Amino acid sequence: MHYLLTFRSLTYAQRAARVLERAGITGTVSRVPKAAAAHGCAYCVIIGAHHRDRSLPLLSSAGLSPERVLLRHPDGTLEAAV
Repeated sequence: MHYLLTFRSLTYAQRAARVLERAGITGTVSRVPKAAAAHGCAYCVIIGAHHRDRSLPLLSSAGLSPERVLLRHPDGTLEAAV
């Protein structure tokens, strides 16, 4: 399972990915799936499920809290988390 941390713009998603990378957490920047995009075009950082508890405080302290946190199940379905 993976978490999608959504951001309003590509720039914020890239900044968030850099903050996580400096902490040793690999995050992949991607577009949010159309079915889950609340504001039309949005971007996300995809992280492993085991990194969620560590990632959210890191991003918050950097002023980059995600708009939404979505859990992606192995079958590809998404659900709101946190």
